[in-house]
Amino acid sequence: MIRPLRSLVTFSLVVLAGCASSDGMNGSGAAGAGGTGSSGTTGSAGTNGSGTGGTGTAGSGSGVAGAIGAAGTTGSAGAAGTTAVAGTTGTAGTAGRGGATGNAGAGAGGTAAAGSGGARGGTGGAAGAGATGGSGSSGLFTIMVQLASAVKSTAPTTVGIVTWSISASGITSAHIDFGLDTTYGMTAPVDLTSLTAMNYRTVLLGMKPAKTYHFRIVASAGTTTYTSDDQTVATGAKLSSAPITSFSVKNAAAVTKGFFITSFWQGTGSRVPIIFDSDGDVVWWYTAASSESTDGVSRARLSADSQSVWLVNESLAGMPLRRVTIDGLTTQTYSNTKASHDITAVTGDTMAYLDYGESDCNSIFEINNAGTVKEVFESTNVTSTGTGMNNCHGNAVRYSKKEDFYTYSDWQKDLAVVSRAGALQWKLSQKASGGTAAWGGVQHGHQLLDSSIILFGNNGTAGGNKSQAFEFGLDGKLIKAFKSGGGATNFGDVQRLANGNTIITYSTSSLIQVVDASDTVVLEIKGSGSFGYLEFRESLYGPALDIQ
Repeated sequence: MIRPLRSLVTFSLVVLAGCASSDGMNGSGAAGAGGTGSSGTTGSAGTNGSGTGGTGTAGSGSGVAGAIGAAGTTGSAGAAGTTAVAGTTGTAGTAGRGGATGNAGAGAGGTAAAGSGGARGGTGGAAGAGATGGSGSSGLFTIMVQLASAVKSTAPTTVGIVTWSISASGITSAHIDFGLDTTYGMTAPVDLTSLTAMNYRTVLLGMKPAKTYHFRIVASAGTTTYTSDDQTVATGAKLSSAPITSFSVKNAAAVTKGFFITSFWQGTGSRVPIIFDSDGDVVWWYTAASSESTDGVSRARLSADSQSVWLVNESLAGMPLRRVTIDGLTTQTYSNTKASHDITAVTGDTMAYLDYGESDCNSIFEINNAGTVKEVFESTNVTSTGTGMNNCHGNAVRYSKKEDFYTYSDWQKDLAVVSRAGALQWKLSQKASGGTAAWGGVQHGHQLLDSSIILFGNNGTAGGNKSQAFEFGLDGKLIKAFKSGGGATNFGDVQRLANGNTIITYSTSSLIQVVDASDTVVLEIKGSGSFGYLEFRESLYGPALDIQ
């Protein structure tokens, strides 16, 4: 069924700030003719002059040299002066006898540098402008950078907002290189459709607190590339609370670099979803307004287009979804929704969540930024019958882009695979030997892979109230029962990484373990509360790894 949008609550703040200029471009220009130097004036008689005559190094262009100025009638020329840095293009003018060198001409791609003047003599002619250039033209970029927290005090101090423009026309692509030094290392894409009032806007994500970051803008117009000078931005203080209480790397070479997106559904910090990097530093967080829900956040999920973080509360009654823009400046509450437990990225700004607002069993609904909702899967009489938590309790939903399938976990009943159109494809209980008992009868987080499916079994099969991760082939055969690292009576999650590692989240043990293909722990993380679901991405700009 289609639900009309009843209410969208949006908060935003806009500021204006001053701008600073930067440099850089690659281009080509035809060589221009050099100017004619004027004749020198008569110098004063006396001792040798003490001025200096600099020499500008010639650029690659070929302008015609200026004429030689006549020397003064008296006085000796000064000693050679300090050499100025040459412009990258244009040919320098010939110096007047005892006078200053001519200014180096600027080609279409370079900034000219002038030689310093000599004493008492004629000046040389100016060099011709033009010729094929490299980088560094003056005045091409106008750049302004500020922290999101300078715009909104509760926004993360680790998010940079770069607003910039360029005087060159026909820009077809752009990105920002940034990092802790001028080797950069991270790249932020630029959405050229975001041009507003002749300014592009780019958000720098994944920066550590209390650090100075370098960045440069690289823009292209066809085959011509323009690069700004290096810029810097200093991030602010770290999050006042300490959601990550322990971060223990067991095998650094086996740990994938990237970012963990998660939350706590109960315990300390349950209202503050976070993103922390593979060094354990918290690089993003959301501070809810006093008017927002005080219930724990069971899922913080980055959209497929990386523009928003969607928040789901764990309340069994269902609560309105919230969407926070990645810069932390705007929060939108969808009061026409009653979501619980989980939400997954699908494509663009489309998400799929578990709806708890109907009188029958839980359903999968899709939603976009505009708030348009659509029911795509009704679980009643598919994974379970009857009503009530013991009969039907949807607790996790995931999406697989390759098959265009959803996977739906019903707490004590089953794990189902359905098409995006809502048609049941298969249930794991019907394929696995022993049915749901093959994984202990209760499950939460899971992931459909190309040739298998992994899941978090809350009860496990090893006894002793130990939870386990399990991997089954698509034919239902057990491939692997992972060693237990802890327990989770509620929630719990798994995710397979490209290098073969598996992330296992033991929610109520406040524990995350990353294990390699041999089931050896390579990274162990402990938190201040009970973890909700977790997503790992190698880049906060890149695709959602678990839906590919």
